[in-house]
Amino acid sequence: MGDVNKLNTLPDLMRKCFKMGLFKIIPSQGLSKEKHQEPVEDNEQDDVVTAVIGNYGRWQLLMTFLLSLFSFPCTFHIYLPTFTAKMTNFWCRRPDNLSSLPLDHWINYSQPIDACYVRVLPAGITAESIMNYTAPILDSFQKCTEWDYDRSEVGDTVISEWNLVCDKANLTVLAEVVFLVGVGVGGVIGGWISDKFGRKKILMGMMVAQSALAILSLLVRSYLQYVVVRLFMGLVSVSVVYAAFVLSVELVGGPWVTIAGVCNFFPLPLAYVIVSLLSMIMPNWRDIQLALTVPGCFLIALWFVLPESPRWLLSVGRTQEAKVILEKAAKFNNKGNVIDLDKMLSLYKPEVRKEEPSVTMLFKGYLMKRTLCLFITWFSMTIAYYGLVLNIGKFNMGDLHMTSIILALVEVPAIALSIPILFKAGRRMPIFASMFICGAACIASELLSISFNDEWIMISCLMVGKFAIATTNMMLPIFTAELYPTIIRNLGVGASQISSGFALICIPYLWELTKLNIHLPMGTIAALSAAGGTIVLLLPDTVGSSKEMPRKSVTSPCNGTFTVTDDRGH
Repeated sequence: MGDVNKLNTLPDLMRKCFKMGLFKIIPSQGLSKEKHQEPVEDNEQDDVVTAVIGNYGRWQLLMTFLLSLFSFPCTFHIYLPTFTAKMTNFWCRRPDNLSSLPLDHWINYSQPIDACYVRVLPAGITAESIMNYTAPILDSFQKCTEWDYDRSEVGDTVISEWNLVCDKANLTVLAEVVFLVGVGVGGVIGGWISDKFGRKKILMGMMVAQSALAILSLLVRSYLQYVVVRLFMGLVSVSVVYAAFVLSVELVGGPWVTIAGVCNFFPLPLAYVIVSLLSMIMPNWRDIQLALTVPGCFLIALWFVLPESPRWLLSVGRTQEAKVILEKAAKFNNKGNVIDLDKMLSLYKPEVRKEEPSVTMLFKGYLMKRTLCLFITWFSMTIAYYGLVLNIGKFNMGDLHMTSIILALVEVPAIALSIPILFKAGRRMPIFASMFICGAACIASELLSISFNDEWIMISCLMVGKFAIATTNMMLPIFTAELYPTIIRNLGVGASQISSGFALICIPYLWELTKLNIHLPMGTIAALSAAGGTIVLLLPDTVGSSKEMPRKSVTSPCNGTFTVTDDRGH
């Protein structure tokens, strides 16, 4: 914006703002008149926040790094059931008088059908008689009530603790369905409460709640208690992610908005690796839960370090609080004393809306097509991404921990690559290509596994698919935000998470399709991924600045007025 110290008078400042296009007249137009308008740049990098502290400096680097740490505990709790709720081999427990009988002999003799029913043992039977095949065989069975579990790959799990097998096997997915329902609901309301009460308060409040729930999960003594805790864990975890993400992008300007948003996802694969490694050295699910709860508790201390979003403070009229934050940030960034900061901040006026945004706006005019297409795309992407992430244990590809680590590390270059793609290739075609590649990789993994039956061939295909859909997972949130006008942007993004929530609910049941056909789960992921990518081609592309989008009115009360407020503040 130039040297702020030279702006000594308010008229000079206003002339400077008009020259740079900071003030824009937004014409009053209805939805029916906006079918052929071209995107117009917001130039929001020239707002006063950027003018005072710069697009990106040491202060923003420190704050965005600290905010990215909040993704760790959330990802821990999402990914933890991959190991703590993994189904392993089980068998009906041997009676005490047959404890010396080798396991394979016991299973062959007593459980020829499955481990849910055990053969009625004749009186006086011994381990020796079973081993030398002289034991009488009765053709009557009874339900098993006690089981032992294979602990060679994972240790004590929630399944082994509460015997979630046979008649209770369906309860295994209940906890994750409930957790993901919480994630879906929390995703819808997370943005709204963040806008109403502020980013920092919601972030830290939900972080406290998440830590408390994690500790509470260590104390539960029944499966019902565990399910209830998981429900609330899903609600608060996604709110932590939303608040941290929004706050990180509101502290930067210019192209750093996109970069900061994408970099906020880097902890995801690292968290997957940490969970996998801890599972290798901690056999008990409660021990793993405790180890992954401790880091989140330390993050609560960041209350005294992290700021509130100055853009949000300005949008709600809390100018003096924003001024204190900007002065500290400018000093940290070696920007020196800012002259006329009070005059510059006085230009920011809280937004007063004559009409509050409503859900019906999403289904009017050009927005109806965008909303429906995004619903389908978000559903497909969520099924593909979390279908692969949360079901790694279902592939039976040798060592679960090493497979998990390999597929997690694939996401690191995917996240890094998404940044130049977003800047150079737009949004629509990269999203289409990445989702289509994911679908093709899933199909290839099934075809090659039939032909070669080699686990490394399947792992290689899954690496390609995971890489592609992880790239989509970085780009789609940014693309979604750009497709909605400012007045209903949060509402549009939140509504898109409804379809994502439906997908999350379906994911625990995805592998139930193997009862119909063993290749059906991966075929479903492939079909939905390709379909979601194709739907994206029906949407308009947004290329340029991270907020370049049509200035289309949706009965906005701001029409015909000057606006100097950064869009991210609303």
